[in-house]
Amino acid sequence: MKDRDPDGVVLYNSYVEDVFSWDNERVVLKMNLEAELLKTIETQGLDGAIVDNFKSLTDGKIEPLIDFARGEVVFGVYAGDDSTTDGIKISRAEESIFVWCVYYSVLSEAVETLADSEDLRSTTDYDGLTLAVIDDPVSSMDDVRIVSVALALAGLIKFAGDHDLRFLVTTHHALFFNVLFNSLRRKSDHAYVLAREPVAGWTLSKQSKDTPFSYHLGVINDIQQAILGNSVQRGHFNQFRALLEKTANFLGHTGGWGDLLTGPDAALLTKVLNLYSHDRFADLDSAEVAVEYKDALRGEFQEFLKTFRWAATA
Repeated sequence: MKDRDPDGVVLYNSYVEDVFSWDNERVVLKMNLEAELLKTIETQGLDGAIVDNFKSLTDGKIEPLIDFARGEVVFGVYAGDDSTTDGIKISRAEESIFVWCVYYSVLSEAVETLADSEDLRSTTDYDGLTLAVIDDPVSSMDDVRIVSVALALAGLIKFAGDHDLRFLVTTHHALFFNVLFNSLRRKSDHAYVLAREPVAGWTLSKQSKDTPFSYHLGVINDIQQAILGNSVQRGHFNQFRALLEKTANFLGHTGGWGDLLTGPDAALLTKVLNLYSHDRFADLDSAEVAVEYKDALRGEFQEFLKTFRWAATA
């Protein structure tokens, strides 16, 4: 969509993360200033909005200093006295929050600009914008931040509803989905479930209002059917990781979803799940999966169902 209509689509996906890379020696986050998103930020002077959004989603102590002249971001605690600390290496979760804040600041500015009449707009840069596409912005974030991001995004979507800007949001994270779904749901809305059936293929069915959204049961069934039919693909690994994350959060496992893999192939499957969750690995673009990876998924999945007493669906 972005390729067909570059001015009409503002896109968030894993490629936005690739705009940033760590210089571990100097402890700075490098920026690719050729990226369209960063050009917009520099032109519109949105660096202050990024800082404010980042601090609102973190504890407020760490502050990013964005230097467009050098193409880098430095993180520090700036107390104005001897306790000031510069050059902090932030966590993976904080990095995800920062990258999201970069996109969200541009999106917010675009929505606010489009809300003005054309003759009062401060810029024409967003006049052709018709669609915001957002793919899984909550990678590595904890539940508190996920809820905060979802609520803020839902509020922005509601505000943009009167200004001909549409949103397409995709996610594998059940909590993010549920917060968005419940925040945006109206009485007149309808929910649909897209599923791939063994015989019928892809089907789109309307969900009745009194039917619970049993995300985890659907995931378990999909993986079981793929294992039984020897048709495991990369997407099933991502589904299993989402199920592990959901279970770990529910059970309060502070060590993360990896603690839930206890079988002999736990180390191998953990590595594969981490690799397959990042589309930016070019050598993993194929949907074909190695036999040893399929065997690891089969064994660890069955061990997971037995250990945590998930009911069989097949």
